[in-house]
Amino acid sequence: MRSGISAALCVLLIAACDSGLPPPPVIVYAPADMEDELRSWLADSGFAVTVIPGKGGDYIDDIINKQDAPRADVVVTSSVVDIWRVGDQGRLRPIQGDAFARVPAQLKDPDGTWVAFDYRYAVIAAGPNANEALPRSYADLGTPELAGQVCLSSSALPANRVVISMMIEDLGLKPAERAARRWAHNLAQPPFATEAELIAALESGDCNFGIITGLGTTESVLRLRPTPVYVDIDAVGVSRHAQNAEAAQQLVDWMLSERAIGEPSATNGRNVGVAGWHDEDARLLVERAGYR
Repeated sequence: MRSGISAALCVLLIAACDSGLPPPPVIVYAPADMEDELRSWLADSGFAVTVIPGKGGDYIDDIINKQDAPRADVVVTSSVVDIWRVGDQGRLRPIQGDAFARVPAQLKDPDGTWVAFDYRYAVIAAGPNANEALPRSYADLGTPELAGQVCLSSSALPANRVVISMMIEDLGLKPAERAARRWAHNLAQPPFATEAELIAALESGDCNFGIITGLGTTESVLRLRPTPVYVDIDAVGVSRHAQNAEAAQQLVDWMLSERAIGEPSATNGRNVGVAGWHDEDARLLVERAGYR
């Protein structure tokens, strides 16, 4: 696989040398909070790469509306919701390369336009003062016994809407909404703007239970995988309007080869793209349920 990537890179470099110009960089649009990590990682790829950081979903809207300047070659997102939006609007081209085929079907677009290069479990977190019976499902956070003990981060965060969207898929719209209403009823505090604030509240004992992606936790917070457990992904795709499409395809193939990932365990087995499909339903549901 590495020899194939190296050969393709050599072809690109030779073509650039014949023209008397250096090879153009691959333009990668990505979330601002992934910028440093991506720059460091992609520096080892052998490709000239320019990472353009974006804020929230704004850069996704720019790509969808063909207002990205310079034009994106590669699109990276930190949630399935965002990469699904780009693909759904026809702004991605099918990914080429052998590494794509090795990614589990659950973690990539059935039409081949986007793929995960990492994933995170959305787990139930229990703080050090949690004395009640531990929840075994996301819906269990709405049981009467946990009134005043639950904290959540904002439903504006895509990872939380992934959970809601998957609950809609598994339980149906009305049961999922009832679960979210019960969460809102059990809240000890209004939803936090960030997951870091939620984790701090769990550590301090201000609340006993919550939903987190498992990032940045400490030993004082117990992480429990509910049944089934849902995942969100870091994803990548090649822009439909890429100016450097061949190099973009080869860079994505390199990324997938370097970050080979296996099948998530104990999930509902559904394709993660379902969360994107139900995202608008999830947005409306949380408004009705009072979970902001």
